[in-house]
Amino acid sequence: VTKNSSNQWNPPPFKNAVHVLLVGGYAFLLALHVVPFFTPLHCAPEGSSLVGKFGALLNVASPSSSSSSSLCCRYNYAMRDFEAHQMNRNYCSGRVRVAFAGSWSTGKTYLIGALLGRNYSTAQSAPAPAGAPYSDPVRSDDYERRRHCEIMEHVNDVVRSGCGGRAMANVLDVADENEEFGDFVFFDMPGWQTEYGSDCVYRTFFRQLIEKVDFTYVVWDVNHGKIEDQFAEFFQNKARGTNYELIYNRYTRDSSDMSFLNQQYAKMSTGQEILSEMYTARVHENNTHLATHFQDDVYRLRSKRKSVNQTVHDNRKKMMKENLILHRDKISGIDSLRRLKICDRLIEEDLNLHVEPRGYRWQWLGLEL
Repeated sequence: VTKNSSNQWNPPPFKNAVHVLLVGGYAFLLALHVVPFFTPLHCAPEGSSLVGKFGALLNVASPSSSSSSSLCCRYNYAMRDFEAHQMNRNYCSGRVRVAFAGSWSTGKTYLIGALLGRNYSTAQSAPAPAGAPYSDPVRSDDYERRRHCEIMEHVNDVVRSGCGGRAMANVLDVADENEEFGDFVFFDMPGWQTEYGSDCVYRTFFRQLIEKVDFTYVVWDVNHGKIEDQFAEFFQNKARGTNYELIYNRYTRDSSDMSFLNQQYAKMSTGQEILSEMYTARVHENNTHLATHFQDDVYRLRSKRKSVNQTVHDNRKKMMKENLILHRDKISGIDSLRRLKICDRLIEEDLNLHVEPRGYRWQWLGLEL
């Protein structure tokens, strides 16, 4: 820096590049500390906040963001580097997937028809190996509309990868929807047949489908005898009431055999729980003498949908929370502060089953305060 003729200091030369870099650097650091307080643009429900509206205006939000779960989106954002633990964006608020499983001809299809309030053409395809007696699929009227169910595509992909590229020749169908069960999808599973249990495709198909649905009703009928050992293995790592429930179908007081049912249930459970007649879901034989009892049983099953719905969504939240706690310390990257803040908010509040999520005064701005 030099002086002029008046002995005053000349202004220092303005080095544009250096000043721009400094201003840009400070702005970047400031943004890194401010951005964590805002919900990601693609996770803000369209129209529900200023951020969401801004994202929609810029076409930043994905086409399905308005129907996707913001909770799932924020969870996926926090778990972005752990692809194995990310989930479908519709998973959190998506429809509850309920499977009806059991041996062949125990009344699964009939029960679904009773719950839906009408008889429908059988919505299943018997997944026997190619060339087996039951290899020809039985398709319902709207088979083409429902055959490309997302869960079924995934199950078939897993079967192919684990069984040398082979998969079932026919596709499992899903039950119809009605207004009462609009939040549910019913899977009418083919009856388990022991003679095909050693086949890789057959066994993997059943295992994967039972693992992927949210809840399973195991339909048991005393007239069809025991629960097969291979079938019982699918439920040994699951909790009755949380992951599955037994239905004593075609029940009559004169021929009820709870001791036999408990003997069979012991194959599915690793604990010492004993089923009681009073607390076991049962459906009476639908005949002239027991028609009223049958209607009452179906009504109770319909009423139970609310508890099943709550149980499934609680399980989803618990799984997400466990994953976040397990991987929280491994979160890294330039946006790690933002992901950690979202992670903590999900763990402490949004995914906490015992605490009601508190309202946020600045939520309309998309703030994560």
